[in-house]
Amino acid sequence: MTALSIKLPDELAESSRQIARRIGISRSELIRRALVHEIEAVQASLERQAMAQSLRLLAQRPEDLAAAEALDDALSEPLAGEGDEWWNG
Repeated sequence: MTALSIKLPDELAESSRQIARRIGISRSELIRRALVHEIEAVQASLERQAMAQSLRLLAQRPEDLAAAEALDDALSEPLAGEGDEWWNG
């Protein structure tokens, strides 16, 4: 594990200390959890932005859009020999 030294505004430092105490964890654990949460949120946002950009590009090329629609249609078809409720055994 890597140790980091950070500077926090006094108000944030005090709030983090109080919240950590209220939920029964260390301030370090609270900050780790907050950092993981923020990283996951940023990664999800970046993924959504990339998907939106891909869709914008796809819409600009009719041949790609047609191929995507054909793939979607093919993936919606049931597999040969399987009914609509194959998961029920």
